[in-house]
Amino acid sequence: MNRVLLLRPAYAVLLAALLSGCAKPEFPPGGPIDTTPPRVVLTSPADSTMRVPAEAGIEILFSEPMDRVSVRDGLRIFPPPGTPSYHWNGRRFKVSWAEPLTPNTTYQAFLSAGARDVHGVTLGLPITIRFTTGDSLDPGKIRGVLRAKTLPMHAVPMWVFPDSLGLHPDLANAVPSYVTETDTAGAYALGGLPLKRGLTVHAAYVLNRGGSIDTLVASYPSVIRLTPERPVADSINIVAVDPRAPATVSGTVFAADSLARYRVEARSDSDTTFVRYVERKGPGDYRLGLPPGPYRLRAMRMPGTTGGPAAVIRRESILITNPESTYEHIDFRF
Repeated sequence: MNRVLLLRPAYAVLLAALLSGCAKPEFPPGGPIDTTPPRVVLTSPADSTMRVPAEAGIEILFSEPMDRVSVRDGLRIFPPPGTPSYHWNGRRFKVSWAEPLTPNTTYQAFLSAGARDVHGVTLGLPITIRFTTGDSLDPGKIRGVLRAKTLPMHAVPMWVFPDSLGLHPDLANAVPSYVTETDTAGAYALGGLPLKRGLTVHAAYVLNRGGSIDTLVASYPSVIRLTPERPVADSINIVAVDPRAPATVSGTVFAADSLARYRVEARSDSDTTFVRYVERKGPGDYRLGLPPGPYRLRAMRMPGTTGGPAAVIRRESILITNPESTYEHIDFRF
């Protein structure tokens, strides 16, 4: 099964800063509101260019003036050639390095979909430019879909690491080898990957929980090995589960007294002060949302409504709920 990890807050703050291009500033009053997404008009080198000179940099021409910080923070080059220098000339953005590019190496320049224009309108789709200093691009490809119930599936960063860091690398301190983002359907694709290497794939979330920033990582459960015989790995799908998302418990109260009030109650077995309950008049269906954990459930017929005696039915076994899970037909019969 896929593994979900919550990273420590300090790293979450750093990742949030890197992904801050997704935020939109308020447009000042006066004048029409710009809703047209900016476009990348051309790039140098163009995608799939071969035999790129070692001293070359990357230039991107946008269709309109851009928020320079969001472009700078949203651009990543893999593998990293060295310390970058950034230069702007109107709508033209250039990045270069003091060190030369490595011979016979495929590079990927990735620009986040969160890069925005000066009015705060984002690109909406990520831009990937693959080029090589050799005679051919690395043929490796990884494709898959990110699935989630309560978490977003669009514009989620997808990180790739070498398997030398283990199946679950220390993401707080390791730099990914490649990065992309999911599209509106949760699909992602990586190309230009080297063969004969093991890779691991991870989806990274920045979550704002009441002013506290957490980073959640969902990982593909095995190493992906691309070979000349199998250069493409399809259906590398990841299921992202928020470990703090509630479970749903539902069932039916069966009783002959249609005028009595009934309460279904779940009390945490690890913290008996935590209780969730739902009440209803007469028998019928109920539904409870419960944080993950162990619970003791009981149903009560409340006294006084029809003069009948109070009654309690307890569920003997402890119910252990998992995040985003559904537990049905937890019934009580009076």
